[in-house]
Amino acid sequence: MEELSYADIISSLALFIAGIGLGWNIVKDFIIDKISVELHISFGEVGNTKGFENSLLFAEAGSLIPVHKFDKVGTLVKIINTGRRPIVICRVGGKFNSDEEFYMNVNGLPKLLNPYDEFSNISEIRDSFMSKIKNDEIKQLWAQDTKGKKWLMSKKGLENLKKTADYINQGKHLQDLN
Repeated sequence: MEELSYADIISSLALFIAGIGLGWNIVKDFIIDKISVELHISFGEVGNTKGFENSLLFAEAGSLIPVHKFDKVGTLVKIINTGRRPIVICRVGGKFNSDEEFYMNVNGLPKLLNPYDEFSNISEIRDSFMSKIKNDEIKQLWAQDTKGKKWLMSKKGLENLKKTADYINQGKHLQDLN
């Protein structure tokens, strides 16, 4: 039986440590350190706060009690980079039930979002968009990056958007949303 020399022990230890380092880099680059984007769209009212004419306030539908009539219905588009790498979002769109795609005009895009950055845009809403949401004519909404990847809005988010459209059109109370 041959004795192990110090050189053999050190080289074996170095090989073992290099293997651990390689494994960690693979896990970090492909599993942990990925890009992730969340899209939130909501309907509400756009207005100014009293005494601050240049300020803009967005109140989501159902958040104002007692039941509030919406005079200036608006749309809030919020995009959050929840990943650990920067990403450039270039547009927001969706798909009708007929598989035809559409895109929304969102001021401020394209926008570079660093990790954990948030982009928000408030605009007036077109009645046709709200009626298509209310009538279940839209099956997907997404934010698209410059590489063409579409980051889908959650099904729960789309359901909540439909509920807020119903709330605005029918004047339901906040408790009816749940």
